Amino acid sequence: MAVKNIAVTDTLETFRTTFNDLAANDFGDIATLSGSISATNLVAAMNETISIATSTAGWTIVDSTSTSQIIGGGDNLRVLGTTNEIEAVVSATDTLTIGLPDAVSVTTSITAPTVSTGNLSLTNGSITDSSGAISFGNENLSTTGTINGGAITGTSITGSGATHTLGTIEISGNTIRSTDSSEIQINDSLQVISTLKAGATTINPAGFNNIESTTGFTVFGSSIVLNTNQFIVFEGSTDNSFETTLNVVDPTADRSILIPNISGTLVTTGDTGTVTSTMIANGTISTDDIADDQISEAKIADDAVGQDQLKSVVNLQILNSSGGVLKSLYGAGA
Repeated sequence: MAVKNIAVTDTLETFRTTFNDLAANDFGDIATLSGSISATNLVAAMNETISIATSTAGWTIVDSTSTSQIIGGGDNLRVLGTTNEIEAVVSATDTLTIGLPDAVSVTTSITAPTVSTGNLSLTNGSITDSSGAISFGNENLSTTGTINGGAITGTSITGSGATHTLGTIEISGNTIRSTDSSEIQINDSLQVISTLKAGATTINPAGFNNIESTTGFTVFGSSIVLNTNQFIVFEGSTDNSFETTLNVVDPTADRSILIPNISGTLVTTGDTGTVTSTMIANGTISTDDIADDQISEAKIADDAVGQDQLKSVVNLQILNSSGGVLKSLYGAGA
């Protein structure tokens, strides 16, 4: 096809002959068009020809957006993978292999009902392992949410924040309390290396192996010390409003009161009828212990003071119930 030009100065006859030559020789006669082409103009005939050529000698590639590209004879189709995402390999004969590499990197997200790798499965927010255990190796596990589990085992559990709760036990700073009662129970033995405090009572204060109460007493290894104005109260065998209180007169010096190595009843100044002659050793009552004027008949009769307890009596009178003198004894002995 030659290029046809009509100059501005050309005559109408030149235009006519040039146009006719273009239509007859360059475009061709429409009557000579192949019967396999149904188009009636040049553009439509070209499009129809491309379609026929493609269907016999080529093919069309279309993506998910319906964008298409004709691949004809002599054309190349390039399939390019992305490093760590998709690999594309062309091999003989006429083979295109598209797959994932051994290590896949996804820059945005993966959406699937279940993602499985080895024994591990991720399904709807749940991570399970068919072997029964999930190991994070030597890595740290961090979450801003809540960890719920039947049993948590570890060499150490460290939390952040002011308050932590394990079951019904709450730990806040250095304070431990029960959230559902006012008592914490320890079913096993309890060993405290340093000081143990309970209210005003301190066990092993300053490492001295004793018990000390700021409101009442101190227990040392070999003694119990009651603080100022403290005493011991015995309720007795009946729980009522009557008690026996053991106290001391304010000491002005160090005193020692010994309880004898024998069973018996303690005697007080308010006691009557408790002391008997068997409680007085022979020869322990002297002249200075007995008034030199009289001993009543009743006292002698009651044997409160036996003859073995009387010695060095200078003047001893025995009176009757009316106060009359029945007998007088002089000298040492009866």
